[in-house]
Parts: sequence; structure tokens; C-alpha cells
Amino acid sequence: MGQHAQPAPVVAEQPSSPKLLDRVRAAIRARHQRETLLGRMGNCKRQLVQTRSWSIGGVMPFARIVVLALLLGAFAAFAQSHTPAPHHVVPLHTFSPGQWVEKVSGDFSKPGEPFVFRIHQDAGYITLPHFHPIDEHITVVKGTWSLGMGRRFNQSALEVMETGTYGMAPKNMAHFAWSKTETILQVHGIGPFASTVVEPVYELTDQGVFSLTSLLLPGVPTSASPPDCFALKVNDQVRGDAGEGRVVGARCSPSNQITQYWIQKPNGERFWAALPQLKKR
Repeated sequence: MGQHAQPAPVVAEQPSSPKLLDRVRAAIRARHQRETLLGRMGNCKRQLVQTRSWSIGGVMPFARIVVLALLLGAFAAFAQSHTPAPHHVVPLHTFSPGQWVEKVSGDFSKPGEPFVFRIHQDAGYITLPHFHPIDEHITVVKGTWSLGMGRRFNQSALEVMETGTYGMAPKNMAHFAWSKTETILQVHGIGPFASTVVEPVYELTDQGVFSLTSLLLPGVPTSASPPDCFALKVNDQVRGDAGEGRVVGARCSPSNQITQYWIQKPNGERFWAALPQLKKR
């Protein structure tokens, strides 16, 4: 029989070998990590058992209920804030006599809320100097309108804006305007929006005289208006370049030396005119 080959002798690495020491250290670290992980898993299991033991008759413990409620509330708020606004179209309407404002979208009184609304002005109306706490973005959607900047009305400072023209009045900057024709403006921005007059304005109505601090909000009854503000009274019959009719209202700005009267024609149409442009019938 032939002889079997002898296996090669195995030479053991000496403990002082760097490779052997590295392997020993790695094995020790791995064992320590496994023991640490098993210990943490055991703690979690014991806590879970204790948590379950706190429930009575299968009822979820109070702490977990609170956490779940907070999560649901946060999710609901997130979902609501990311829900797109419903699609809608708002045609250009005919304003009824005496109507100034039409809400299109949003609420301009709420901080941080986008808004769109429309303002109707009859021909000849002078928008007295005023300002807003935010930038005012204006688009003329009907008629011919003019915009100017300053604390006093100045006809020569007006810039004409035809239908489709965009204009912007910066935050807190006083401005004024004039409607050459019947006009509808579309205003948009981020609330809150307000319209504060620069100087006192008085309004004559069939209910008496009012003091205005805003051009969009009702005024406060007053008996302190200057005596020369309103030479004409409500229901006086007058004639002007735009036609004839009766006085239905007026606005007076002593500082600008302007009193403009709101005239209604027999057919229901309305226009504005200053006293020098009118003759009493």
C-alpha cells in the first residue's frame, strides 16, 4: 500500500501577534454590544408589561391616550392647513346703487389671510388721501381711474389707469385717486387690511353728518363738522355737466378744501361732482 501524505503542521499564532490581539478585542466588543442590546430589549419588554398592567379592563392608559390625542390633533391641523381652497369663479357683477364693496375671496380683516375684494366708485368720485397697513394691490377691472401719492389731493400728480391696469400703493404711504368714469377696482393682498384717512373727513347722509376715520367703514355721528362743509343738503335738486338729479350724499375734507356731492339721476344712475360744478335747481 502506498503511504498517506502527512498533513502540514499547524503553527499557532503567538499571543503577542498584533492580528490575534485585534481579533480578541473585536470579539469582546461584539459580545458587549450584544449583551447591551439584549439588556435594553429586556427593559423595553418589562416597561411594556408594566404599561399593559396599568390599563384597567383593557382600557388604554391615560398617558397613551394623551399622546394619541396630540398626534391626531397635529395631523388634523396639518391636513386642514394643506387642504387646497375650493375652486371657484366670481364673475364681475353689477353693483347696486350705494354699494361700495363686494367680497370676492378671503377675509381682509384676518391677519395672514389672503383676500380679494372689489370696490365700486361712481363717475367723478375723489378718493381722499388715506393709507393702509399693508401694500395695496389694485387692478382696474372697469372704467378709467387715476392714482396719486401724497397727503394732499393733487390733480396734477394723478397717473391714469385704464381697464386692465395694475397699480400698487405701498404700506403706510398716503395716496389718493379719482374716478373719471364709473369704476370697479379689484384689490388683493394679505390681511389685515384697513383704510385710514390722513385728515378728518365728514360725510353727509339722510341720517345726518358722520365723522369718518376709514373710507370703507361707517362713520360716527357728529355735530362738529365745519359749518361751510355742506352748502347743499340731501334731496336738493341740482344740475351739472354729468346730468341733473337730487343730492343723496356728500363728503367733505376741510384740509383738502374739497366737498363732493353724490347725485342720483331720475333713472337711478349716480355721479359725484364738486360744488362749483353744480347749480341748484
